[in-house]
Amino acid sequence: MQSYRYEVVIVGAGIAGTSAAWFLSRTGLKVCIIDWRSWENLGDKPCADAISKHHIEHLGIPEPKGDEIEGIINGATIFSPREDAYLKVPGEGYEINTSLYVKNLLANALEKGHVEFFGRTKAIAPIIKDGFVKGIIAKRNGNRIELLSNVVIDASGMARVVARNLPKQWPVAEPINAEDLNIAYREERIPSSEITDSTWIRIYLNNTIAPGGYWWLFPKNRIGVVNIGLGVQGGKNYPNPKDLFYKYIVNRYEIRYSKVIKAGGAPVPTRRPIASLVWNGIAVIGDAAYTANPIHGGGKGPAMKSAKCIAEAIIEASTRGHYSAMDLWMANKCYADIYGAKQAALDIFRIFLQSLSDDDLEYVLKKGIVKSSDILEASLTGILSLSFVDKVIRFALALGKPSLLLKLKLVKEFMDRVRRLYAKYPRDVQSFSRWLNELKTTYSEFKSKIT
Repeated sequence: MQSYRYEVVIVGAGIAGTSAAWFLSRTGLKVCIIDWRSWENLGDKPCADAISKHHIEHLGIPEPKGDEIEGIINGATIFSPREDAYLKVPGEGYEINTSLYVKNLLANALEKGHVEFFGRTKAIAPIIKDGFVKGIIAKRNGNRIELLSNVVIDASGMARVVARNLPKQWPVAEPINAEDLNIAYREERIPSSEITDSTWIRIYLNNTIAPGGYWWLFPKNRIGVVNIGLGVQGGKNYPNPKDLFYKYIVNRYEIRYSKVIKAGGAPVPTRRPIASLVWNGIAVIGDAAYTANPIHGGGKGPAMKSAKCIAEAIIEASTRGHYSAMDLWMANKCYADIYGAKQAALDIFRIFLQSLSDDDLEYVLKKGIVKSSDILEASLTGILSLSFVDKVIRFALALGKPSLLLKLKLVKEFMDRVRRLYAKYPRDVQSFSRWLNELKTTYSEFKSKIT
């Protein structure tokens, strides 16, 4: 079996993996990134293709440009179940050609001369020796090869082709519960007439059409295409999202006579991030680390953030020549600070939203109890403001809805508890088990009280 030696091997050349390669290419470390797809098909994954501008600005990574941008976003309109009420939440962003953006980002990394790309190459199994991941066995051109490395980064999405084959006691091997997934189906269509308000993406809350999730219509206003689809919560025996799409959405006036140009489905993680992104010689990023936003499933920005944290930790570890969990641990603190704490709090809010009926959602939006500023603050910080809570409590009392009142009190309490817990994220491996047990206990307690 032919062997190759690198300092870092990245499995998966989607948005997370190519971002990691881009960050690492600036250092001179020898990197190999592999993907089961060919170069032409990199980044071709069913998703909504949206990314917020603030993610790009925070990371210092190249902004989408030219043909990479298929739509300009000025914000999101959130509709109530009966669509009688809506909120407009401002926020700049892009609808991008993900495949083109990924390929251009990776091409930029390859130009630096320290990164190699192997297409049509499948990871088979991690190489584990003395409690460390030392590389992977892969299959390329029908032959098995050995890719040896100091660190392996699993960026293979929900396939988790490396992480799922690690010892179960390693925290990076933590599986995801079905109820913490959204099963999504989406199509790209050319509408027969112009979409109104085309710089605003639309999100529709409706437990009949998209139980435990939502359905969306995202115009790609630069190319005259709409990305439209829905997600349903996993583990609940809900109908297939494709069947729901064709039953409830396809004949709506916006797309009734539209032409399908692309279709597909995929599972999306909608929970807090994995408790540790790293262990001995191994890191997980993007969907493999469950980094997508728990409320709306947007994964590009947090995937790129996790890639940056991991890249910085590897660069620091390389100066010492050691790659244990402790040597890479700064990645965990980095991600917990910039995104993980917010994401964990939003996971509490997600569980709350999934417990509400359509009537509750309709009342909250139609009566103007929730303002766009409330949603914007919660989405950016993971903090549910006291003014928002007070308003909903008064509303719940006026309507005689004690169950909503009790739920909201719990949500505020547990979102704050989770944020405080993440503020004390352990600085070393020795303290991790106790912290993780407290985190799991907190979520178990909340779920038992909210249902």
